[in-house]
Amino acid sequence: MKSLNAQLRKKGLEMVEEYVDPEFGPVYNIHAVKANLSNNDVAYRLYYAGEVTKWSASRRKAIEKASNRIKAAKAKADRELERSQTESTRSTPSTS
Repeated sequence: MKSLNAQLRKKGLEMVEEYVDPEFGPVYNIHAVKANLSNNDVAYRLYYAGEVTKWSASRRKAIEKASNRIKAAKAKADRELERSQTESTRSTPSTS
């Protein structure tokens, strides 16, 4: 939550309190640090902060690394499966 508070402060917002509602889950109250900001301004700042984080370079790099690891793991699993199938067909005697 500390990084979220820092990001909100950069956008001129502040998280007042956080609590867990049994029906809705975590609930956050956010208000503007600067005066004369409407709810629409606050909503836009929250949306913009989320979009910037969503498309940040570090996030894109992490996604690319993860996708490469997933592809490599899948290829390895496919090779292992193919190898085990090949070995099982070799070990079964043919009845011709």
